[in-house]
Amino acid sequence: MSKQDRQKLSILVILLAVLALTLVLGYRMNRPAVTAAVQVPESKPSANPPAPTDARIRLDLIEKSESSAEEIGRKNVFQYRQTPAPPSGSRGGSSLATPLPSAPAVIGPAAPGPPATIAPPGPPPIPFKYQGYAVESAPSGPMTAFLTDETAHHYNVGLGEVLMGRYRITQISTNSVEVEDTQSNRRQTLPLAK
Repeated sequence: MSKQDRQKLSILVILLAVLALTLVLGYRMNRPAVTAAVQVPESKPSANPPAPTDARIRLDLIEKSESSAEEIGRKNVFQYRQTPAPPSGSRGGSSLATPLPSAPAVIGPAAPGPPATIAPPGPPPIPFKYQGYAVESAPSGPMTAFLTDETAHHYNVGLGEVLMGRYRITQISTNSVEVEDTQSNRRQTLPLAK
């Protein structure tokens, strides 16, 4: 047998092994599921109550009762169970219970303070910086202000122009620019950036 014939024979053996493996795996995947009868043991109620670290879901504690119609949406479903407060007049409690400290006594009526009012937030600050200016022709000619915003866009504006459909330039000087927010009727003076 020549060397070439041996190579062909080894390739044939490898291909046959791959075919056999494919057939075995295909048969295992496609065979019908075997069902076995499993008898479930009867559950007996436990004499020990569940521990606080018990991770089982207790549907009997979660289900809605007739008296909880007003509590809809107020129950904390992530809290396992609230322990009821011990009755204040019980004497047969454990010896580990400590009395609660009493509240300090209030002498005379407390003076009511003014009601706290929360002011609505004001409009946002005008988002420009005054970078510089230019004067056309003589010193008394019209001025052009150079403004930038947070995104580093540059604007060359004159007196009375409106930026972004909202901000009107009301005054330009060598030290500052006054900008009016037309939506909130608020003016802000922007100093010359150094």
